[in-house]
Amino acid sequence: MPKNSTTGENLRRCREACAFSQQQVADALNINRTTYTKYETGDSEPGLVTLVKLAVIFNVSPMELLPLLDDEEIGALTDSRGADSPVYQLAKDERGIIAMYRAMSRDQKRQTVENMAEINKKGE
Repeated sequence: MPKNSTTGENLRRCREACAFSQQQVADALNINRTTYTKYETGDSEPGLVTLVKLAVIFNVSPMELLPLLDDEEIGALTDSRGADSPVYQLAKDERGIIAMYRAMSRDQKRQTVENMAEINKKGE
């Protein structure tokens, strides 16, 4: 990440590295796509809570989304997220599900897993 990059540029870079669409990220945040687009273009800045949710969705440190530090200071964005990662082998809908799951609270994740287990039992 270049030292003079903006938060918006960092968001775009992370989103593209995860192969998520702007709509998938917006859906995971439960916001309009245009609102998320404004984050990437710099027309608007995400709040702290949203920034943390974005970091969870992209599986990065919130610091990696901020324009304050460069790669040498916080670690290269792609160090542990190379193209060989299984996340890049997922279908578009699977990546969308992962993005939404990462944005969920602990209770929402627990309920989702319980619901999936119940659905799975019905299919047996």
